[in-house]
Amino acid sequence: MTKRHKRSLRRRRQTTFLILILVIIMVASSPFIWRLERIRQAESVYDVQRVQEELQWWGAHGGLLNKLGMIKDASLWLDLNVGGENLESKLALYQDEKHQFWLFLLNLQKGKMTEAQDILPRLDQTPLGQLGQGLMLMSKGDVEESSQVLRQSELDWKSIPKHAQTLRHLTLAQAAIIMGDHQVAQTELEAAQRLEPKNPACLTVAFDLALGESQWDKAKELSQIIVAQTWYPKNTLFETKKAVLAIQENDIQELSNSLSVLKELPQGDAYIKYVNGVQALSKGQLQEGKALLQRALEIGLEGGLKVDAQKSLDQVTTRQNADKRLHSIVVENG
Repeated sequence: MTKRHKRSLRRRRQTTFLILILVIIMVASSPFIWRLERIRQAESVYDVQRVQEELQWWGAHGGLLNKLGMIKDASLWLDLNVGGENLESKLALYQDEKHQFWLFLLNLQKGKMTEAQDILPRLDQTPLGQLGQGLMLMSKGDVEESSQVLRQSELDWKSIPKHAQTLRHLTLAQAAIIMGDHQVAQTELEAAQRLEPKNPACLTVAFDLALGESQWDKAKELSQIIVAQTWYPKNTLFETKKAVLAIQENDIQELSNSLSVLKELPQGDAYIKYVNGVQALSKGQLQEGKALLQRALEIGLEGGLKVDAQKSLDQVTTRQNADKRLHSIVVENG
């Protein structure tokens, strides 16, 4: 056999060996690739339970692959949605825009306004940073200004992640509800639903819109769907609105349940006073309702509830002044 033939045979053997190695690697890695895709798909439809199950599998079988960025992010995403422990310290380890925005959202959810505000300069004047500005303004009750920031046409809103685009539309919908423009609210809600139809926040805004339009049956149905998502963490805004719905429905048990939940939540005392104030006003107890709403505002309310409390106070004051004037007229005319 010539040297040329020997070299050719050696190359063929080497090629065969490499192909065999690649086949072995592909076979060995295929379960992991498949599992990565399952996590991606579960996140895209907000299937929290499936994400939990997949992460449990990775914890048992992933080994060093658990250090992959996608696995770490899936764990952070899960904690952000279900209210995981020590999430703030975990996110603080990252300095990139995505994780800093997640940290901003977490602080905003917890009512840590100062900490959330401190993160915004790190996001700079990017569309994601502008979204953060809009969310911050909404939390403070500056509804019109929030809407203006989120409608800036010169920004490429489509450049931000899909979940952030959805959040922008939902925030614009909430602003429209507060300002009484239910048609715009419905348009923004539908835009959000087209992007992420399974995003649970869409249900919450649909619930808010039903309340705004006094569609009590629809609001009750949506609230029951939201509550049925057992993984969904309790939050003050939803429980407060659910309590207001219970007042409208004269559902004493549901009102009691919501008030009990609010006692355990951050800043729950302010929202309990708000609910009690709404209930007092519904009974015609103007002075008591006014005092409770004033106290709720002093302690601290967020977003639409802050605006609503102030509007209610203004209406009560106007009515009380009108009653005084009427009484004076009656007295003067004997």
